[in-house]
Amino acid sequence: MKRKVAFEIKKLDNLIDRKICQNIKKEKVINISHVQARILRYLFVNKDKIIYQSDIEKEMDLRRSTISGILKTMEKNGLIKREDSKNDTRKKEVSLTDLSTQKHKEMKEKINKFEKEMLKGISLEEEKVFFRVIDKLLNNLR
Repeated sequence: MKRKVAFEIKKLDNLIDRKICQNIKKEKVINISHVQARILRYLFVNKDKIIYQSDIEKEMDLRRSTISGILKTMEKNGLIKREDSKNDTRKKEVSLTDLSTQKHKEMKEKINKFEKEMLKGISLEEEKVFFRVIDKLLNNLR
């Protein structure tokens, strides 16, 4: 049976998600999903900008309803704040809390360690080829 690219990518994504979450939970850093970790990273990288829920939807390439539910959970757990925009009351500004800012450094260290572990035995050239192929797949789907 011929392997299917989309299926293999989904399988890899699920495995990465599971391993990262296990690692973060095991190390008692924070109890969050892979998508929540990506959202926190995005907010941290852009902490000097005003970020709206719609920005997160575009960045994560997820539907409004999906992001809304994830952000609601994150807000309930004290990881983010959502406030009405001063410029447009239809929009919500999303920002980090003190808790998520504290936990970011710990999570970053764990994820960097995981990334090194995952890339064991893969040459720099193979990594470059991987990213070229991923970029082409993304462009084909946009």
